[in-house]
Formats: sequence, C-alpha cells, structure tokens
Amino acid sequence: MLDDIIKRATEELNAREKARDEVLNRARKARMLSKQAILIIHNKDFLKAESNLIEVKKVLQETKIFSQIYPELDFYEEVEAAKEEYSEASILFNLQKRNSFPLIEDLEVTSFQYLLGLGDVPGELRREALDSLRVGDFENAERYLVKMEEIYLNLIAMEDASLLLKGLRRKLDIIRSVIEATRGDITSEAGRIRLNESLKKLNDRLK
Repeated sequence: MLDDIIKRATEELNAREKARDEVLNRARKARMLSKQAILIIHNKDFLKAESNLIEVKKVLQETKIFSQIYPELDFYEEVEAAKEEYSEASILFNLQKRNSFPLIEDLEVTSFQYLLGLGDVPGELRREALDSLRVGDFENAERYLVKMEEIYLNLIAMEDASLLLKGLRRKLDIIRSVIEATRGDITSEAGRIRLNESLKKLNDRLK
C-alpha cells in the first residue's frame, strides 16, 4: 500500500516538474519575442512587431494549459516578468501605431502586470524623443515628452499601493529621472534652434 502511495506521489511530482519546465520555456520565449518586438518598433517595422506580439500572446496562452492544473505556475517570477515585458511591448506598439493604450483585457494579463509594464514604457519613449531630436523633429520629441508625463502622472496615483505592487516605486523614480533628462535635452535643443535662427537673421542682415 505504501508503495502505491509513493508511486502516485512520484508521478504527481514528475508531472508538476514537467509542467513547470514547459511553462518556464514558454515564458522565456515570450520575453525574448517581446524584447525583439520593442527593438522592431523603434525601427518602425510595425508589421513585424505586430507579428511578434501575436506570437507572444499565443505562447503565453499555451501556459494556461498547465497553470489550470497547477495554478502556482502563474506566479513564478519568470512568468510574471514575461507578461510585464509583453505588456510593455504591446503598450509601446499601440502608442506608436494607434496613439492609444491597449486594454488590459485584450492583452490577457493582470492589472498589476499591465501597470508594471507601463512603468517601463517612458524609457522607450525617451529613446523615440532623442531619435526625433537627432533628425530635427522638435515637435515630435515634445509629443513624446507629453506622453511620458501622462504615464507618470497616472501611475503616481498608484504610489500608495506601491507596497502591494512590487517594483512600482522604483519605476516611478526612474520615470521621473527619465522625464527630467528628456525635458533637459528638449530645452537644450530649443535653445540651440533659437540661437541658430538668431545667427541666421544676423547673417542675413550683414549680407
């Protein structure tokens, strides 16, 4: 009788271990595809980025087959990180492609995973702002700054819940520094543009 108990317990442990490996492999793949999607979005290849995000959603949906049997798998750090990364990439994609935020329900992630993913988006928007400044698109850089500030002001309302939402306070500190740095870059560029315009007018008068 004890042999049967041990056998059943061993089979259950093996099945749980196999399920864990399957979920973690998919989580790693989802995170990698999401990171790739972010780079692709910066390169303005939205068709490829969307394809990546569709694949990520499919891979994450596959984990539900295992988490329905072993619910604790949904709370593994690797799974949480993959869904946060997917949220970040999806939010960035929607902002760039549609100038709107995707719904939490559409991404099939939790509110916490969405918000933590959102907290990383301003860093990506800073990159877009700097790219805009490099090509002289001052107005577009300002639009990115406004969007960064919008995200920050909405997330700051969650600061009281930062003890419950692990990592939010640190992300808010990073967002604030990113916004200040971007505002400084835009202000410097605005001053440079005004100086160039003044020098051009002076040069025209001297001619």
